[in-house]
Amino acid sequence: MGSPRFDVKGAGGLALSLIVTAAIGAQPAAARGPLTCTWAGTPDAPTGTFSISPGLTFLPSAGALKFRATGELAGGPGCHGTMAFVGQLDRGASCAFATFEGRVRGLPGVARFRGHGTDDVPSLLFDRRGDVVGVENAEIMTNANFPHTKDCATPQGFTGGWPGMFSSVVERFGAGR
Repeated sequence: MGSPRFDVKGAGGLALSLIVTAAIGAQPAAARGPLTCTWAGTPDAPTGTFSISPGLTFLPSAGALKFRATGELAGGPGCHGTMAFVGQLDRGASCAFATFEGRVRGLPGVARFRGHGTDDVPSLLFDRRGDVVGVENAEIMTNANFPHTKDCATPQGFTGGWPGMFSSVVERFGAGR
């Protein structure tokens, strides 16, 4: 049974929740056990780095902002090597809220990501056909980021780029992994 399709250019937070629920429920019983990886360390020891250019401020951005997040995978089978999100924060992004999307590199079977958030930044993961194949939930409120929260009030904004910025849990659904 195929996974639900998702248009990576649309839908809001409620639709994301509904799709994740449908994706979990749509898997055959034998394929329901997700593969769980850690990405970029753990909440107690985050190792991930992300950057935003130009930086985020409290004002909504006039255009898309370049975004890149990278860190090492660990955990079960297929959870090794470096994974990266390479994409953008969409027009209107601010330190208060952002929608982001792009390509996933380094996790077999996952081609794209799309998410919404601020301090809590969940993302849906998609294969090349646009099927939902997993979820990712980054923890970005780290000790490395706290001293930079005031960057949102500067003209340069919050740009990131230092170590220890995030950790995450990645869950891949079903047999397609």
